[in-house]
Amino acid sequence: MNKTFLEYVAEDIISKYGTDLSRIAVVFPNKRAALFLNEHLARLAGQPVWSPAYITISDLFRQHTDLKTADPIKLICDIHKSFTKCTGIDETLDHFYGWGQLLLADFDDIDKNMADADSIFCNLKDIHELDDISYLNDEQKEMLARFFANFSDDIDSELKKRFLSLWSHFGDIYHDYNRRLTEQGIGYEGAIYRKVASEQTLHLKYDKYLFVGFNLLQKVERLLFSRLMKEGKAKFYWDFDEYYMPSPSQHLTTSPSQHLNLSDFPNELDNTDPDIYANMRRPKRIRFISSPTENAQARFASNWLLENDRYRAGRKTAVVMCDESILLPLMHSLPPEADKVNITSGFPLAMTPVASLVMLLFDLYTLGLRKKGTAFNPHYLKKLMAHPYARHLTISTPHHLNISTPHHLTTSTILHHIATLIKQVGIATKPEGDPLTQESVFRMYTILNRLATLADSGDLLVDNTTLRRLVSQLVSTSSIPFHGEPVVGVQIMGVLETRNIDFDHLLLLSCNEGNMPKGVNDSSFIPYTIRKAHHLTTIDNKVALYSYYFHRLLQRAGDITIAYNNSTDNGHTGEMSRFMLQLLVESGQKINHYSLTAKNHPTPLMPKPIQKDETVLSKLQQISRLSPSALNTYIRCPLAFYYQYIAHIQEPHPDPETIDNRLFGNIFHRAAYLIYKDITDRSPLVEKAHIQAYLSNRTLLTNVVDRAFQAEQCPPNNGLQIINREVIIQYITKLLKIDQQLCPFSILAMEEEAKVYTSLSFTIPSEGALVGGYGIPAIPTQPTCSVGALKGGALVSSAPTKTHHLTIGGIIDRLDILTDKQTGKPRIRVVDYKTGNQPSSPIKNIDEIFDPNNIRSKHSNYFLQAILYSLIVSRSKRWNPAGHPVSPALLFIKQAPAAGYDPTLHIDKHPISDVTVYEEEFLTQLKHTLADIYSPDTPFTPTDDRKKCELCPYRMLCGL
Repeated sequence: MNKTFLEYVAEDIISKYGTDLSRIAVVFPNKRAALFLNEHLARLAGQPVWSPAYITISDLFRQHTDLKTADPIKLICDIHKSFTKCTGIDETLDHFYGWGQLLLADFDDIDKNMADADSIFCNLKDIHELDDISYLNDEQKEMLARFFANFSDDIDSELKKRFLSLWSHFGDIYHDYNRRLTEQGIGYEGAIYRKVASEQTLHLKYDKYLFVGFNLLQKVERLLFSRLMKEGKAKFYWDFDEYYMPSPSQHLTTSPSQHLNLSDFPNELDNTDPDIYANMRRPKRIRFISSPTENAQARFASNWLLENDRYRAGRKTAVVMCDESILLPLMHSLPPEADKVNITSGFPLAMTPVASLVMLLFDLYTLGLRKKGTAFNPHYLKKLMAHPYARHLTISTPHHLNISTPHHLTTSTILHHIATLIKQVGIATKPEGDPLTQESVFRMYTILNRLATLADSGDLLVDNTTLRRLVSQLVSTSSIPFHGEPVVGVQIMGVLETRNIDFDHLLLLSCNEGNMPKGVNDSSFIPYTIRKAHHLTTIDNKVALYSYYFHRLLQRAGDITIAYNNSTDNGHTGEMSRFMLQLLVESGQKINHYSLTAKNHPTPLMPKPIQKDETVLSKLQQISRLSPSALNTYIRCPLAFYYQYIAHIQEPHPDPETIDNRLFGNIFHRAAYLIYKDITDRSPLVEKAHIQAYLSNRTLLTNVVDRAFQAEQCPPNNGLQIINREVIIQYITKLLKIDQQLCPFSILAMEEEAKVYTSLSFTIPSEGALVGGYGIPAIPTQPTCSVGALKGGALVSSAPTKTHHLTIGGIIDRLDILTDKQTGKPRIRVVDYKTGNQPSSPIKNIDEIFDPNNIRSKHSNYFLQAILYSLIVSRSKRWNPAGHPVSPALLFIKQAPAAGYDPTLHIDKHPISDVTVYEEEFLTQLKHTLADIYSPDTPFTPTDDRKKCELCPYRMLCGL
C-alpha cells in the first residue's frame, strides 16, 4: 500500500521543523495516533529526535484554565442537587442517574457550541419570544415556529403540560449547576472548553501547535483554532479523500464540514496530491460477509487472520469492532499463531469475579440483614462464602465487623467497609501474579473509594438499596484497559480508536445498521428542531461523523472484509450498514458477497454412568439411613442419586427474595403446624369451633402465615412474596374447611414430633448376580417411635450373598386418628400435605410405584413415601398400640374440593383403608430397589427420559 497518513505528516514535520521538535505540540483527537506518529518521526529522521509534546484536544483546553474536570459521578450528584432544587421533584439518585447523564450531555453540547442556554430553554408557551431572537435567520425561525405550532392546540394536555413544566426549569438548572461547580473550582468538559474559548488572552506553552486529523469541529474548537492561527502558532493536517469531497450532496460523509475546515484552516499537505487524497478509487479487494450470529463472526476472525498469513503483517492488520460487545468471543477465538495482539478496547469490569463479589457484599449488607440488622440471612452469607475470593475475606457474622452493628450502616460506612474488603482481596491475590485480577480489583477499589469520598462530603445522599443499584450501573459501564506494546501486532480496536491510523488488511465486525452509525436515536431533552436552529449537534452530525470514520478507515486499505449479522434475533435488525450500501452503489469497486453457515452437527448428549469402584462403594457403605426422598431420587435417576447422596453435591439454594415451589410448601406446612399446635395445646380433640375461630378471624390467620414466613427467614417484603402470602392464606383456609368436615378428630403428632423409622435387612451379591433372602429385625432405631418388624417376601439365589442392614424412614406432616365413616371404628391417617398438582391418572398397582417410567407422570413418588410411613406406623407400638388400621392420605390443597373431599390414597380406584393389605408386595419391591442401590455390579446410570432432566438441579453436570 502507499504511505499512511501519519507517515506523510511525519515527513512534512521533519522537512519543515527539523529534528528539534521540543517547542512543538502535536494535538490529536485522541491518544492512540501519537504512538504511531512518534515511531514514524524517529524512523524518518535517521538520527536522534527531540520529540514534540503529544496532547489531545481535551488536554489543550484543560491546560489553560484553573477549573478541574470533575469526577463523572460527582457531576451527576451535583446536577441531581440542582435538579431537585429547581424543580422540587424528589427523585432518587439512581433513578435520576440516566436523566442526569442526558441532561449533562445537553449542557455539554450547548457549551461546546457556544449556544445561549436561555434562548434554547425559553418558555415554549410564549411564542412571541421568537420575535426577540433576531440572530436567527428566516429558515431557523420558520423551523422553530413549526415546533411551537405543535403546542398551540390543546396546550393543556397532560403530556404537554409535563413537558413544558420540566422544560421551563432547564435554564434555571443550567445556571444553578454551573454556579455550584464553579464555586468548587470544577467543571464538566463543555463548561471548561467554553471558558477557555471565551478568554481574552491565553498563555501558550509551545511555539507551534500542529492539529492532526480533526474533522467535525465544534464552535469552541473553531474559536481556539482561529485564535492560534491568527497568532501564527497553529498548523493543520487534514485526513480525507477526494472520493467524498467533490460533491457533498451525494454522500452521507462530512463533506460540508471538511470543505469549511480546508477553507478556514489551510492544510499543510498538498490537497491535490493523489497519493495522499485519492485512494478510495484505487482497486481494492472488498468482501461483504453475512453471518447468522455474532459468535460466528468472532470465529470467522480467526480464519481471516490465518488466511494468507494476515496475522504476520502485524500492526498493518486490524480487526475493528463496530459493536464492542463482541470483544470476549473474539478474544477466545484468536488463533495461537497470532501471538502478538494489541487490544485497544477495555475488558468489561462487570464480567470479572471482583464485580460479582462486590454485588454479593452489597446484597449481604442490604437485602441480607435480618433481626433489625444484628444477623445475616444464611442464604446471602452462603452465596458470598461460595465465591472464589471469599477465602480472602474475614467476614462471617455481624459481630466480626470492625464497624457499628449493621442496622447502623450508613452509605459512607458500607462503602468504606466493602472497599477495605476489596483491598484485602487485592493484597491476598497479588502473589498469584494475574494482571487481570489485579487491574479489576484496583478499578473496583477506585470506584468504591470515589463513592465513599462523595458520601463523606455529603454529595452522595442515598439509601443503601439505592446505593447498590448505583454501584451496579457504574460497574456495568466500566472497563479495564489492556497493557501491551500498542504499535506491535494485530490491532483489535473499536471504531473511535482507528482515527488517523491506516491499515493494509482490515476486518470490520458487526457492521450493522444501528452499530455503524451508532447512537443515531439522538437521546436528548432538546428537540431536534431547536437543536438544529441553535446549531447544536444533531442526528445528521452524528451520522456524518460515523460516515467519515467508516470511509476514512477504508480509503488506504487494499484488503477489506466487512461482516454483519443478518439475523433479526436479540435486537439485531439483520440489516447491513447504510455505508455498506453506499459502497455498493457509489464506490465503483467490485464487491464479493459471502455467507457464513453454521456447520454444527447435533451430538446426542450421553451422560456417562458412574461405576461402583472401591471409592464409591466405600461411600455407599457409609450410608446407614435413607429417606423416601432418596429412594424416589434413585428410582427417577440413579445418576442424580449419586450426585446428591454419594458425591454430596448440594442443590442451588433458592433466592429468599423469591419463593420457589419447595419454599412455598415449607411455609404452608409451617403455617398448618402452628395452627394445629395452638389448637392441640389447649384441647386433645380438634372440634369444629376450634377451626371456626381461625376461619372467622382473618387477622389471626394472617398472623400465623406471617409467623411461618419469618420461620423460613423470608418475610413478605416484596410484591411477589405478598402475592404468595395471599395464596398461602387461601390454601390454609381451604385446608381448615376440609378438616372441619372431619371433626372431631385427634392429632397424634406433627412434623418433628412425628419421626418414624424402621430397620430393614436385605441381601446383596458379594460378587456376580443379584440375589435376595431378606431378614427383618424388629428393633426400633429411633426413640421417637416404636416400630415393629416389617415383614416381606424373599428372593432365592445360589450366588454368594451378604446381608445389609439399613434404617429407613422420615418425618410425617400429620398423624391423626378419626372415626371411619364406613366402619364406625377408629382409623389412623398418615397425612401428607401437597401444594402442587394432583396426578392426572391413578396408580393401578404397587409395581407402578417403583417403575421409573411412572414416577414423573403419575407422581408415584408421593405414594412410596405415604405407604412406607403408613406401614411403619401400622407396626409401631408407640403410635398404634391398639392395632387400628392405617391409611396413607395425600391432601392436594390446590385442587381439593371443599365438600366431601377424602384424601385417602387409592390403588386402582380402591381406597387404602388398611395399608397392611399391600405390605408384602410393597416390601418386596422396596428391597429389590435397595439391593439394586447397594449392589456392586449395578452402576449409577442416567435416566433415558430427558423430560425428567428439565427440572433436575444436576442437569448441567450431565451437559444438558
